[in-house]
Amino acid sequence: MTWKTRLPLLVESAVPRSLCGALMEHAKNQNARPRTYQGVIDESLRKSEYVEVPTRLEEAVISHCAAHVRGHFEIRPRRIPTQPAVVYRYGPGVGFVAHHDEVTDIERERARTNGQPVVGGELTLVVWLSRPDSYSGGELFFENPAQEIKPPCGSLAAFPATRDHVHGVRPITRGERVTFVARTAAELL
Repeated sequence: MTWKTRLPLLVESAVPRSLCGALMEHAKNQNARPRTYQGVIDESLRKSEYVEVPTRLEEAVISHCAAHVRGHFEIRPRRIPTQPAVVYRYGPGVGFVAHHDEVTDIERERARTNGQPVVGGELTLVVWLSRPDSYSGGELFFENPAQEIKPPCGSLAAFPATRDHVHGVRPITRGERVTFVARTAAELL
């Protein structure tokens, strides 16, 4: 079994609340932009906004997650300097339909003209910044094997950014779901 075929990792309290708070504060003080799906803004497929995360905050999150990732996947996550990590804010609406995180040629081509960041990489890291009682719906789901999660603030979900890990975000019916998302390179141990 290679690391890319392993099931997603979920760790509660992987990132300290103080760092979650700094990311939330950063997201509140930036102008958010609508996020696309495959390079097109379509709120029937994805309804979220994003802000880019400064390098120092991204590196801090990856540092807190690294030991958990090493223990589960037997790889070392590395920041990709050419692309930003982002904070996603999902308000009431569709959430995000089932998809995979492998970057497509369509997404790359559309990004050249629409200014959206292409967030590619080998491993996806998701860290919850909002408390689960601050919004309704918004569960992260995986299709195979079927799983839904809505963990506490500071929790980490990590999974290979491949077509084998189809996932999405259930519709948000109240409040706002806020997460940090980074795609990293993977260095074998």
